[in-house]
Amino acid sequence: MDFLEHDLKTLQEDMLEAFLPSETKTLLLQLTSAVDYLHSDWILHRDLKTSNILMNNRGQIKIADFGMARYYGDPPPKLTQLVVTLWYRAPELLLGADKYGAAVDVWSLGCIFGELLTKQPLLQGKNEVDQLSKVSTLPRPASDLPKWLKQEIQIFELCGIPSESTWPGFKRLPNARSLRLPATSNPKLTGAVIRAKFPLLTGAGTDLLSSLLSLNPAARPTAAEVLQHPYFKEDPRPKNTAMFPTFPSKAGQEKRRKVLTPEAPKRGEAPKMAGGDVDFSGIFANREEEQVGGGFSLRLV
Repeated sequence: MDFLEHDLKTLQEDMLEAFLPSETKTLLLQLTSAVDYLHSDWILHRDLKTSNILMNNRGQIKIADFGMARYYGDPPPKLTQLVVTLWYRAPELLLGADKYGAAVDVWSLGCIFGELLTKQPLLQGKNEVDQLSKVSTLPRPASDLPKWLKQEIQIFELCGIPSESTWPGFKRLPNARSLRLPATSNPKLTGAVIRAKFPLLTGAGTDLLSSLLSLNPAARPTAAEVLQHPYFKEDPRPKNTAMFPTFPSKAGQEKRRKVLTPEAPKRGEAPKMAGGDVDFSGIFANREEEQVGGGFSLRLV
């Protein structure tokens, strides 16, 4: 493999500002094109994350670490749900699905898209336990909850509460049987939450991110469909890789800052419900009043 100077995770940790919108589009287009190539050959990567995306000083990226990659088919075969690093793991895997396809990689694309916009992982299920305070009816302290459940709570906060109308059959997944969810939820809240979290993202960008992070795997676009999305055709257009800035290389023997991040799953770490039901019924209490879209106002003096 060619030598590449950076991985996106380490690079973003050292950058003062996030990538420009034109640069984000270029990186996302390259990554999606690579994922589309894999899926067209019936290969799932199953561990897409910024630390597995390498970039050279010409703005060109390559996907690395195929240790969890597997062939799949249609219908999908029975596979382990112990795949994908926690922060980039799709909700169907968290809920125990053992039959899945390309949509798990597409979810990871959505998480990486959000990370490129802010330089921060979008759903940090291990460390952002403070988000649990928004759910007042959990049966036990946040510190006692399994990691996968903390991640699921964050996903529901950002992407909405699943229902049979938005995600048919999700209640039949092993880890969904013990969840107490509100009887109704407003699907329009999802877009409002994403707009509030990414106020500078355009309408087309919000639409793309929302579709990539659809709770229902069947509702997520394919990688080929993502490449045709209007987000990439609006201004600013994707930047030519030859115009990318260069950064000092950290791929040599220099001492690197150690940042604690979750690792890919290992054998024996299957998520389990540790006794009792988990109540999500209050997760969107007063959300209509709390969440507003992005924007600003001018005050004339």
